[in-house]
Amino acid sequence: EGGADDYLTKPFSVEELVARTRALLRRAPEQTSLEPRFADLQVQPHKALLVCEQQSVLLPRTELQIMLTLIKGAGDPIRRSALEAAAWGLQEAVTPNALDVALHRLRKKIQALGSTVKIQNLRGVGYALEAL
Repeated sequence: EGGADDYLTKPFSVEELVARTRALLRRAPEQTSLEPRFADLQVQPHKALLVCEQQSVLLPRTELQIMLTLIKGAGDPIRRSALEAAAWGLQEAVTPNALDVALHRLRKKIQALGSTVKIQNLRGVGYALEAL
């Protein structure tokens, strides 16, 4: 009851600190009704919808969190560990390829919507959105 939600043992990596911080920030209630947007894609978090033009697709919670994290990155690379923390939190055990499967499903949904946005794999760096 001392107010601690999580802790890191030394030595720790900056990436792990960032991932844990983002996971804690996700717990805070949304203070804005803005719907994040990147190029022709828009996310409606309250409805769990990914929208492009007049078409939309429903996203499961994990895909919604991954998409929100990528859009908030505004095209900048997001580390794999940060996407995993966004989708599954820090306490849940995740299979090694779970993120790959979720990204594959997201890519298919984005393509089906006819969007110009692509999820790029930046080897050794992470993932980023790119508008073609």
